[in-house]
Amino acid sequence: MKQIRFGIKKENPLKLRRVRNILKKLIPISIILGLLLALAIFLTTLSGSSVVNFIITGTSLNSDDGRVNVLLLGMAGGSYDGATLTDTILVASYNLKTHKLHIISIPRDLWLPSLRSKANAVYQLGLTQKNGLNFAKTVMGNVLGLPIHYGLRVDFNGFMEIVDVLGGIGVEVERTFDDYLYPIKGRENDLCGYIEEEREFSEEEAKQLNIEPGQRKVFISPEGNIATDSAEENKGAKYFTCRYEQIHFAKGPNHMDGEIALKYVRSRHGTYEEGSDFARSARQEKVIQAIRKKILSLETLTDPQKVKELMKTLGRSIDTDISIYSVAEFYKLSNDLEKTYSIVLDNSKKEGLPGSRKSLLIQPPLADYGDSYVLISQDDDFSIIHGYIKMILEEDEKNYESSSSARTR
Repeated sequence: MKQIRFGIKKENPLKLRRVRNILKKLIPISIILGLLLALAIFLTTLSGSSVVNFIITGTSLNSDDGRVNVLLLGMAGGSYDGATLTDTILVASYNLKTHKLHIISIPRDLWLPSLRSKANAVYQLGLTQKNGLNFAKTVMGNVLGLPIHYGLRVDFNGFMEIVDVLGGIGVEVERTFDDYLYPIKGRENDLCGYIEEEREFSEEEAKQLNIEPGQRKVFISPEGNIATDSAEENKGAKYFTCRYEQIHFAKGPNHMDGEIALKYVRSRHGTYEEGSDFARSARQEKVIQAIRKKILSLETLTDPQKVKELMKTLGRSIDTDISIYSVAEFYKLSNDLEKTYSIVLDNSKKEGLPGSRKSLLIQPPLADYGDSYVLISQDDDFSIIHGYIKMILEEDEKNYESSSSARTR
């Protein structure tokens, strides 16, 4: 009995010492890795750039008016169709005084008059000038009326590899849903048996088909029917069914590999209210948190080979101007974060808008934009959006000051 107790006392300190030595080497790297993979959203506790701000807050990160704003982009990557289009566009705005974070979701279909393109093409346009991230920061900052201090772009192809390297992740699915229109990789342009032809249509024929008369390109079904509205995303899906698959997620705990996790965060046509940008953002948040939790687990931290693989994949998958030192600063202040709010720019009803306006964005007739679905601001300079964002952020400041005054009375 004594030998057993002695053996335990003698062996445990050695084991603990070995574990501590491993953790000392791996924790800094893993923390940086975890923070970057979490898109710096939920640990984005940042601060000012001046010497005075550094003394007051203990950090040297950039800020304006007591806020630090980070642009977060997600793109397909790899061999996906539109690999460099950023279908996830978020701005995380952290208030240094209130320690609250507002995550602003910008729709990928937002029309930018000055560029004559959608918001999801901005990073791609910047890449042609070898300046994708900075260009996107400038443009999205102009849309919101906020200076963007840092940027981070992650591609989903690398995201999938990272989840697989981790051995999968556990995600709590809030509600059961199906998506019958999930795009199949490599079949984005499959005509599914249809034939594209150019035909001349008389006024009478055009009227019957509800199209403009004259020479037009149309799709002809195997039965010989003309699919005149096939260019519209929601209607085109009924013609080109071979481009899509059905995916299903059941409520409750789910273990997801990279492919399943990717489908979970990219799904855009889910049933039971899972088809909105807001629901999609919430799913992305769940997966990001699950990845971060798995990376910072003892299982990962004590596996040098796994950390090495993650670092290699990370290097291929991320474009950022956040330095290692800055990430360390984010981490140092992360415990100050008190609450996170979501702001979604869309065409839903909003309160407090000027004049008789009821929404920030509106959907114009498809014909006005080449039969493409877009959302437009009701003014070309985005001043309505600027005012709305300013109102919400200032309200946060006022509530904080009111509660502070009440506590000091």
